[in-house]
This record gives sequence, C-alpha cells and structure tokens, in this order.
Amino acid sequence: MQDLQKPMILAITDGRPGHETQTQGICTILNRDQKYLVEYIKIKTISKFKKKILMWGFKFFSKSWMLGQIFDLDEFEDMDIDSIEYIVSAGGDTLLANALLKVYLSSVDVPAKNIIATSLRGMPASAFDAVFTIDENKAGQSPFIYYPIAPNKLLSFNLDKDEQGARQKLNLKSGTGVWSVLIGADSHDVSIGSVEDWIIMLENLAQNFSADEFFISTSRRTPKLFEQALKNVLKQYKNVHLILVGEGDKTPVKDLMYAANIIICSPDSTSMVSESLMLQKPVLIAHFAGTRLNSEFEKYYADKKNRGWIKFYSPEHFDIQILNDFKYEYHAIKLEELIKAQFESNNL
Repeated sequence: MQDLQKPMILAITDGRPGHETQTQGICTILNRDQKYLVEYIKIKTISKFKKKILMWGFKFFSKSWMLGQIFDLDEFEDMDIDSIEYIVSAGGDTLLANALLKVYLSSVDVPAKNIIATSLRGMPASAFDAVFTIDENKAGQSPFIYYPIAPNKLLSFNLDKDEQGARQKLNLKSGTGVWSVLIGADSHDVSIGSVEDWIIMLENLAQNFSADEFFISTSRRTPKLFEQALKNVLKQYKNVHLILVGEGDKTPVKDLMYAANIIICSPDSTSMVSESLMLQKPVLIAHFAGTRLNSEFEKYYADKKNRGWIKFYSPEHFDIQILNDFKYEYHAIKLEELIKAQFESNNL
C-alpha cells in the first residue's frame, strides 16, 4: 500500500540496466533525506514507427489517449498522482513518456518537475525541467545539467556506512586491504587484453600484496573459457576470491565495490568505471599491450585521467605510490548542488 503521507518520485523505466542505474542515481540525489516515496513504472515496448507517430503528434493528440499507448494505465490505479513531485527517467526510449506525463499532470493541476538523463533526440529541451548530460558543449545551457559522469546507482551520501555494511556481508575486517577487480569482455571495437595478460597481472598482485584480499568478478558477457582459465590458475591463492558470473555466482558487485580500497576495471564499460568513480576510491583501468579502445572510449578515459580521477594500470610500470596522486571528488554532493542550482535558477 502506498505511503500517502509521503510525496512521490515517479521513476519511469524501460527495463534496461544501463538506464535504470542512472534513474536510481537521480532518485538518490532527490531523496537524500528519505522524504519521498519512490515508485517505478515501466513503459510499454512500442514499434519505432508508432513512436515516430506519437512524437509527431505530441502537441496535437489527446494526452490521456497517448498515456494509454505508452503505459499500462492499470499501474496508475492505486497511485495517488496528486502526490507526485518529480518524474525521473533515463534513456531515449523514456523521452516521450517523461515529457507526456509532465504535460498530463500539469493539465490536472499537479505541478510535478521532470528530470531525464539522455540526449534529447529531437525532443525540445523545454519539455524538461532538468536534463543531465555528459556533453560539455551543453554546460551552462538551461535546462541541461552538465557533469563528466552521469548519476548512477552507486551514488551515495553514506559511503562509510556502505563500506562497513559491504565488508560485513563479505566477512571482512575493517582494516583488511581489499582489491576489487571487475572484468567484462571484448566487444567489436574494444579489446580488454588476453586472459594470459590478466592472469599474469593478478598473480603478481596476489603475490606482492599477500596480506590483502582480492575479489575478482566477471560479468555476464565474460566468455566461459576466460572464466575457466582464471579459475584454473588463481584457485591456488588463498587471498584470491573468484566471483564467476558464468558459474552462477550472484555475489552483488556493488558489495565488492563498496568494500574495496582499490578498484581495477577492464576498459570495456564506461558505465562500470563511472559507478566506481562514485565511491571516492582509487580506480585503475587495466591496460595491456593488446588492449584496444575506440575513439569514444579513448576520449572518455583521457578526460577522467586529466581530472586525476583514474590511472591506467600497466603491470610493467605499476608503483603503489601512484595511489597518492588521485584527486577524489564527492560526486554525490557535486550533483546535488548542480540540480539544486538548476531548480533555484528557474524558481522551481
């Protein structure tokens, strides 16, 4: 049953994990004081043709009719729409739904503010009260809120508490040194290096920092042969803990990240890196002779490296002293300040 005593953040989702993590991040910013009830509602899957028709007719079609094309209206039956203060979403497929719901609520005298994280793809910026973007060209242009990394689900205002909780779940003492290594997979234009590269690196680390604990997590995309090779070699090390997703291990990756002192990421997922950056920890990007990045990834990493937020990990040139060279930002606070400034400047 809905908590009628709390105002609501209505989060629209298209079901895609990459978009949902950004939506969760925005909700965390808005709900820092736990003032709001957060409700999720999923959009329907519609054809590209139908979406184009709805986009074209946005100004002309009945908003009530359009809502029924995009949402299952039964989901609104037990919802007190008068309590909605924010509409939040991420991803291009939620653009129309977000803007439409804002207009509809306004027509029934519910002055909800709407926020989205995506490129607008032809939708007018005026349809939104705030648009999170990582496009530096949009900096200073209302309603855009520029920041080099998008809000995401690892964003937190209680990092010390989150770390303590994660360590308890993993049966780790507070003083134990913890490295969390997050491994994805090759894509058509990004190569993370060979499994032999990874094994050599991880063996060297496990041997050189034998008092520390190493949690090595693969992803759903990591090939099973890659996982098996890691297991065959690294199972001999007592301080190495393999979290092999392909073998059904469901240890939450967020616990590994919160618990870590140092995070090493493969370079194939900027989302994973952006989530790691939320934690005010050293983030190292594994980079081998066989690592290959496309221009988009190179630009992303160059920007974060120039800011002092990441370092490339090269086994041949690694010096633990580089951990002193990182610049740590409390990104949750920065993002909160930006969204407050956006609303205040527009008297929202």
